[in-house]
Amino acid sequence: MYSNAYDNDSFVKVRRLIENKEFKKAYEFLQTITNKCSEWYYLNGISAMKIGYYEEGENCINQAKAMNPENKEYDNTLTKFSRYRDDYNDRAYNYNRRRRSDLDGCCCCCCGDDCCENCVKLWCLDSCCECCGGDLVSCF
Repeated sequence: MYSNAYDNDSFVKVRRLIENKEFKKAYEFLQTITNKCSEWYYLNGISAMKIGYYEEGENCINQAKAMNPENKEYDNTLTKFSRYRDDYNDRAYNYNRRRRSDLDGCCCCCCGDDCCENCVKLWCLDSCCECCGGDLVSCF
């Protein structure tokens, strides 16, 4: 049904670019290949995701898996991406959830009506940490 014949040297080159974190070069090089086998879709999906084209990347890896369902590398990558996306969605949902709840505008429970200087610093540090994917102060 699908052709998996490809120029192996081209895909070796693309894998080397990806290993060297040259994702844009890998993506651009793949756009010059006309024979789109499962390996092309897989590598294009990886490079697309790494440069921020997440939807295209996921679609390509799904296509690669559909074309070659027994390939464990494709399956593992898709599972890993799905877990990462789900974790990101959970963090985004919970981000500042306490602030969205009805707390009368207070930034923390120790300050009373006005936010003290320490609370503002703590809030700022927590916000910076959350921007990087961490969480300095958990809000439940």
